[in-house]
Amino acid sequence: MRQALLRRPRTIRPPRLSLKCKSGFARSLSSSLRSAIRLNTDISWILCVQDDNPKAYYAAYDAAKRSHLTNLLARINVTALEQAASRARNRIPCSIPALSKHLEPSTRADLVSRQCGGQNCHLDVEFADGATWLARVRLNDPLLPPPAVQSHIFLSEVAALQFLETTGVSAPRVYAYELGSPDNAVGISYVLMEKLGGKQLDWSGAVTEQRTRVMEQLADVYLELEKHPIPLKGSLIPASGRPVTDELINVGGFAQTPCFISPDHALGPFQALEAAYAAIVHQQQDMLINQEVSSLPLDNYLAFLRRLEALPELLAGSTSPAGPFYLKHYDDKGDHILVDDEYNITGIIDWEFASAEAKELAFSSPGMMWPVGDFYDGSNALAEDEEQLAAIFEQRGRGDMAAMVRGGRRWQRYLFFLGGGIAADMAEFEPPFQGLWKSFSGEREQTSVSSYQEWKKGVLVRFGGKGDSNLDVLIGRNGAKGRITSDV
Repeated sequence: MRQALLRRPRTIRPPRLSLKCKSGFARSLSSSLRSAIRLNTDISWILCVQDDNPKAYYAAYDAAKRSHLTNLLARINVTALEQAASRARNRIPCSIPALSKHLEPSTRADLVSRQCGGQNCHLDVEFADGATWLARVRLNDPLLPPPAVQSHIFLSEVAALQFLETTGVSAPRVYAYELGSPDNAVGISYVLMEKLGGKQLDWSGAVTEQRTRVMEQLADVYLELEKHPIPLKGSLIPASGRPVTDELINVGGFAQTPCFISPDHALGPFQALEAAYAAIVHQQQDMLINQEVSSLPLDNYLAFLRRLEALPELLAGSTSPAGPFYLKHYDDKGDHILVDDEYNITGIIDWEFASAEAKELAFSSPGMMWPVGDFYDGSNALAEDEEQLAAIFEQRGRGDMAAMVRGGRRWQRYLFFLGGGIAADMAEFEPPFQGLWKSFSGEREQTSVSSYQEWKKGVLVRFGGKGDSNLDVLIGRNGAKGRITSDV
């Protein structure tokens, strides 16, 4: 499933939190937030969220993140983690320099922060024979999902990496892992994994020759993943503690936070695309009705109605509406690829949130190639890089894969703003919606409707008061009942 991977540059505004949560997952999350505010003074930055001073907000946010990182590191039983790594490597002694007992807590935080992402941090594990592994641990952030959700996401990434070991795709090998529990001597969830060489790809900073070099290898990755189909649509999870293999693929619910109905229940797995996409759209609509998401509730609800109407057309263009499916990286904006100085791909990292997707989506262009500004303006035109990737497949005699790259935009449009990143204002909402509408509208409809507002009025007349009680609720909340046939 695709979320808003790439954000168009715009004025940064502090986010506003809505705690009007009714679902099990949202209640648990909002409860965690309230507890954090009540019990931990380091979360004071949350109280700044409603302020109109972004600089003050982000300064407080950075200070809070550093404080939480310091607290997380203090929870780690370093000796137990070193012993776990040693056991996983024939008891060769090892150490974790960044967590040395000789360092001050602030120095530890400085060293570890250099290998921190948005939700995880990495610790170098250095062995006596010169080898180095990584210990990947989850950040201690009260805005992260409830523990049960985090555990599902954690195990899904482990399973995805184990699955990739059965393929020719270079990704970190998992040596050992353990969920946080009272029996976990380390004190937190952790994964001991291979440390790959190379640097994170800066796609926008790469020159033409370097991009071509990466695209040639990315085509190899696509063709390799095509050899390893997955029977169900969802996210991989370990099967009863056993490693994932081609013969033992266990697919569970989506390891993506908007797909959780409750902390213990994620949508999926699904045997068919129709059931999967319908469930995801309905889940997003429910969140608008329950006021868990407060951004443009009526307009976003109508956009989801449009997706339901367009679903048969989308599926008609799929080669495998009932599977098989293929592993798709969730955050393919470029820095998930490691390259050496010659732009050889040394590995693909950060498989958190990965899922088994339709072939047309799995092998569409990665987000790093999208023309972001044009995409947000509603254009469905492909970028030059996307056309080049399609041409590479054609040169290899794979016109079918080239067609998936060139035809992938409608899949990307359909799934954009599904799974997170719902538009917060009309300036952000309307142009991408126009792109969605044009992807699934015939020429007659495109010429007969001149604007979103005109389309919206027609939809409200067509569906308002016609049996969709949720839509009627939103119309009532927006005071639109008496204005359905006027300018809305």
